[in-house]
Amino acid sequence: MHPRQIFLINWDATTTKNSSETYTNYLKKACNSTLYPQLCLESLSSYTSTIKTNDLKLCTKALSVTLKAASNTSKLVTNLSKGGNLSKTEAGIVQDCIDEMGDSIDMLKQSLKALGSLNGSDHIQFQISNIKTWMSAALTDETTCTDGIAERKISDEVMRKIRKTIVNIAMLTSNALALLNKLPY
Repeated sequence: MHPRQIFLINWDATTTKNSSETYTNYLKKACNSTLYPQLCLESLSSYTSTIKTNDLKLCTKALSVTLKAASNTSKLVTNLSKGGNLSKTEAGIVQDCIDEMGDSIDMLKQSLKALGSLNGSDHIQFQISNIKTWMSAALTDETTCTDGIAERKISDEVMRKIRKTIVNIAMLTSNALALLNKLPY
């Protein structure tokens, strides 16, 4: 191997390491501005090479991760309702939660779609304002679900299963909204 080739290989490895460090540091700093920085870091750290140091990509990825988690949670809650082990009252409460999660997912989808069309938009601040409103509505839907479970008669086991996943979604949504609030638009 020619000595110059060795130098280039080492230089590329160093550049990649420095870039990776830069991306990780960027994510850590961004996550520190959220209410749940550890969850932010855990949920987004595998995407640093995609996010790099781009605020819009960070917000988009945070919202995508939140939407995926919300969809998975909705499926879990739906499966719980179909298990047949719920009383009539519990089934009604869980159905209300499923409806709230459906509304939340719709708001998150709408937010993600609007976030994806920000580039080139003449009304970026208006769009960002709409996205914040939709994400806040999603957060409200998620909270309404957990409040409804806590206020009504439902078994501890069912309440724990649902509450744990919904609270996680609410924290992810809160983080995504905090990151969106930091956009320089």
